[in-house]
This record gives sequence, structure tokens and C-alpha cells, in this order.
Amino acid sequence: LVDGHRLNDNVYDEAMVGTEFPINIDLIQRVEVIRGPVSSLYGSNALFGVINIITKRGRDIDGLERSAEAASFNTYSGTVTYGRKLRQLEFLISSTFYGSQGHNSLFFPEFNTPETNYGIARHADDDQVGSALATISFRDFTLQAVYGTREKGIPTAPYGTVFNNSGTRTTDSNSYIDLRYQHRFGNSWDVLARTFYDRYTYQGTYIYASPLDPSQTSPNLDFADGKWWGAELQVSKTVLRRNRITAGGEYRDNLRQDQTNYDPNPYVLYLADKRQSFVGALYVQDELTLSKSLALNVGFRYDYYSTRNASGDPRFALIYRPWRRTGFKFIYGEAFRVPNVYELYYAASPYLSNPALNSEKIRNAEFIWEQGLGTHLWFSTSAFYSSIQDLITQESVGDNFIFRNLKNVRSSGLEVEVKGQLSQGLEGRASYSFQQTKDTSSGQFLSNSPRNLVTLNLSQPLWGKRMFVSLDAQYRSRIQNLAGGSISPFAVVNATLLARNLGKHVDLSASIYNLLDKQYFDPPSTENLQQAIQQDGRSFRVKMTWRWGGR
Repeated sequence: LVDGHRLNDNVYDEAMVGTEFPINIDLIQRVEVIRGPVSSLYGSNALFGVINIITKRGRDIDGLERSAEAASFNTYSGTVTYGRKLRQLEFLISSTFYGSQGHNSLFFPEFNTPETNYGIARHADDDQVGSALATISFRDFTLQAVYGTREKGIPTAPYGTVFNNSGTRTTDSNSYIDLRYQHRFGNSWDVLARTFYDRYTYQGTYIYASPLDPSQTSPNLDFADGKWWGAELQVSKTVLRRNRITAGGEYRDNLRQDQTNYDPNPYVLYLADKRQSFVGALYVQDELTLSKSLALNVGFRYDYYSTRNASGDPRFALIYRPWRRTGFKFIYGEAFRVPNVYELYYAASPYLSNPALNSEKIRNAEFIWEQGLGTHLWFSTSAFYSSIQDLITQESVGDNFIFRNLKNVRSSGLEVEVKGQLSQGLEGRASYSFQQTKDTSSGQFLSNSPRNLVTLNLSQPLWGKRMFVSLDAQYRSRIQNLAGGSISPFAVVNATLLARNLGKHVDLSASIYNLLDKQYFDPPSTENLQQAIQQDGRSFRVKMTWRWGGR
């Protein structure tokens, strides 16, 4: 979500969080995370949690702000933002450009033959991004418009495309306009109403050897086009001082869910699928204060899909705080994910589509203990268990594929986190997560599912808290790739130096990623021949921000 607006598109149901994410990170005020299954409030695809990005307002900028950034691999970025608060009118306008040539050459041992340039892909890793955000508020009304587009070169030769050809690339574009009304009536009624219109487009250009002359190339073009609008109404009221009841409804009309695939020369049409659908939902949540130390949170949502069976999903949380710095939580929730139109209908032949796919379903239970230790130290631990039914999996059929409900999965684990701040200003956070995620029928661990994760963050202020130096480290244990092999564990350390308010108007920052230049690998998805892809070695980023205005 961005300011409560759902980002997932209506073709692939993805919320992209790479460079194609349409919000510049400098415009983020804070990030809200709701852990666990929350279909009881948000419907389909809220399986493991919901992330809500809250953007800055005009008063947070209060003038003109410009930033410029340079990084490894010929990467450059620039942002211009202007924001003001003028009595009851508040506005923020921002635009960003990002461009990277990427690696000049990448080596893939799977293609190490003379016919494929000895496994070296040259100048095929570029990345170009443009985005814009405009938010205008007047009294209780807020109008927000967002646009983002990203073109990415694909150097891995996916789907059997020609290796070492920079013509294979994808373009993703997201845009929406959202009008929101939010008002408190008296001391107990809160009303939120919104309406929105979204557009998502994708174009993939994939270069293959020509069927007429293998020494020549021929492109295949792949398209997706989604349009949808919707409305939401939410009402909250405090009843008898102890109950905070939230009820609402949501309607989303998918005007267009189109997918097309063809060869232009010679012209061969493989797919021309056009769909429309809608979903309506009602939900209610009750936050009940049973005593000063005990609270109960219960929620339920009913979703009706024009193309699927209806779904009802509960969420239950019991919160007990026997002492001021001690808290216990027990959370149970259910959630679902409706198969998207890509999984249902994307197929080169009608027999490879699967409109009978079932929705994925998850049931999750979690126990959390939060404890304050002294004045500046916090400790928390949680144990969880999840059961996922009808997990949708891609299955190969000759040179093609089909999506099926192939797996039931169980996952259990434990997480521990410690965070604190010393009197000298040093802040730190350390966490450890252990989990086991297995296919219940075979007992095998899922691919790309690490059993152990460790993170460490340290930050120390310098020079009267106008400069900060920070370190963060991440460890991932051994994982399994799609072919059943293993990928080695790794640990990566990053360092950042940040200087604020130099001359009152300038911020400077410099970061080094993979400080120790460790060689490590990640598993790719099914469209790639590679089973493990090497990640970047040591790289850098420097950034300068100028501000002119009232701050």
C-alpha cells in the first residue's frame, strides 16, 4: 500500500518493490507493517503481512529540495521536490529519474561455449526509471497521483532467448489517481472514503533465433494491460468506551485484464486473452478493551469474486500487558490468494490454461513476547506455525508450462530480536530467525527457503549528532535451488556515512555495499537456465541533497 492505496496490479497481482517501485525512497515518511495473515481487512494476497508506505506531506519539505546521486556501474539519479503548507491547502510535487548501465560484462558458466561468447553477456544489464508523485490536500480531501515506469535489460537469456543480445528487455509502468476523504465527527466517529483509478502496462521483448534462418534473430512480443477503478468506505466508532468498532466495504471493477503474445516477423499470434471481473467485500473489526492489561481484537471479512467462490476470513488477537514493559500477544489469522489471470489463462495452447485453479489458503498462529530490559533495551521473541493449502506451482509441459495447485506446505519457526540505545548515542538491533518450510506430501524443504537468517544494525552519531556512521550485516544459511541442488550460505556487510544540515541546507551520504567483497549467489526463477546467479561484489553510492525553504 501507498498511503492506504493498494499497489498490486490486476494481471499478475504483484506489488513491485525493486527499482520499478513508483515512490522515491526520499519521499517516505515512515513504513507501517502488519504481520501475519490479514485478509480480514485487506482481502486477497495479504498472506504473510501488509506493508503500508506513508509518504511525506508538503510541510515536511517546506520549500524546494533537490538531490543527485552517483553509484557503481555508471548509475546516476536525480530528484526534484517542492512542497508547501498554505493555511488549509497543502501540496507536494516530486519527480525522479534513475539510470544505470549495469555491468559491462557478466559471466554465466551455463553458456560457456564459443557459440555463446564463452558465457559473457555484454552491455545487457541496463536499467532506466522515471517516476512522479503529486499530493494535494484541502481540508479533509486529499488527491494523489502517482506514475512510474521502468525499462530493464535482461542479461540472463530467459525462456531460451538468444544469449548476449541486449534486445531482450521488459518495461513495466504503473499509474493511479486516488481521491480520499477523511473526517472525525464529534469525538467518536471516524469516516474514511476513497475512490481510485489505476493503470498497469507491461511489455516484454524477447529475442529468439529466427525459425527461418537460425543465424538471424526474431523478436517475440509479450504484453499485459490492466485497468481498474474502485471505491472504499470505512467507518470507525467507539462504543461504551471499551469497544472500537471498524466496519467498511470495498468494490473493485477490473475494466481490462488483457494479455497478448505474438511474433511480428513472420506474424504468429500465440495469445490474445481479454478479461473483465469485479470483487466486492464487507469487513468488520472490533478492538475490545477487557481490562487495563487485557485487550481482544477480532476481525472478519467477506469477499465476493465474480469469477471465483466467495471467501470469508477471520483474524483474532489477544494482547496481555501485565506490567508496563511486558507484553504477550497471541494471534490467529486466515488469508487467501485468488489465482491471477496470468496463472489462469496465460498459455500458448488452450489445454495449458487452467481456469479451475483453486485459491491458495493459509492458516497461521503466532505467539509473541515483548520485554523491556532496563531503560534503553528491548527484547522480543515469537514462535509461529503456518499451514498453506493448494499452493500454486508452475509445472513444465514440454517446452511450455501450466500452473497447478500442487503443494500443501507447513512452516514453523522462531524469531528473536534485541534492540537498544546507549547513553553515548550508539543504537543497535540484532535479530535471528529459524524456520522450517516443507512440502507436506514429500517432506522436502521448499526451494529458496533458508532455515537461518541473521541481521545486525549499528549506528553511532558523531560531531554533535550532525554525522552518523552505520553498519549493517546480513547472513543467510544454505538454501536449495529449483533443481534440488544447494546454494552456499553468505554474510554481507554494508557501511554508510551520513552528514546532515551542513551549512543548514545540505545533506551528504556515502555507502559501500558488500564491504568485504564477498562472492555469493541467489537462485533465479524458472524461466532461467541458471540455477544460481552471482550477486554484486563491492559497490558504492554517494548522494547530495540541497534544501531551500522554511526549514
